[in-house]
Amino acid sequence: MKSTLATLFTGAALALSLTGCALSPQQIEVKPTAEVQPANRGNNQPVQVIAVDSRDSKAFGSRGGVYKDTSLVQPANDLRPAIAETVRQGLQTLGYNAFNPGDEATTLEVRLEKLEYIPEEGSVVNEVTLNLELVAEARRGDTTHVGTYKSSVEHDLPFTPSAARNQEMVNDILSRSIERMLNDPEMQAFLAGNDNP
Repeated sequence: MKSTLATLFTGAALALSLTGCALSPQQIEVKPTAEVQPANRGNNQPVQVIAVDSRDSKAFGSRGGVYKDTSLVQPANDLRPAIAETVRQGLQTLGYNAFNPGDEATTLEVRLEKLEYIPEEGSVVNEVTLNLELVAEARRGDTTHVGTYKSSVEHDLPFTPSAARNQEMVNDILSRSIERMLNDPEMQAFLAGNDNP
């Protein structure tokens, strides 16, 4: 009887162990925020914001585990309007006219070139690295100013991250990169009308 119970227990433990290694896909809401100090840096200069998702894949990456090819972390929404709205709100706070810019406005194209979600190797994932590259190209007539903003963050976690935790990590790295762009003094100067910031 004891032998039978031990065998059943071992089998159950093995099943639980295997189940724990299989990670399900996740969809997360991308909603960055940008904290900038209110200021009249823009002197009400008009800026037309365009957001572009230039990544090759919709998914940010895999959660890892046994079935890493299908355990993907993907956005639940379109990243372009989410990024554009955050940039517009930030520019408005800095004194630019980003919501009613008109035809003569400086164009600011914000391109998400990379947002990678990389789990550690193995069936149990307690470490995740996020890599991001954001390119902002401002154009006024024949003059262009480009800023590139790269970030890499490594997260050590007590447990394999939930959808809520992954959402927090993705939004945090994207938010910080947008803030860096908005607070870039050369980008601010160009958007305010200086062709040689």
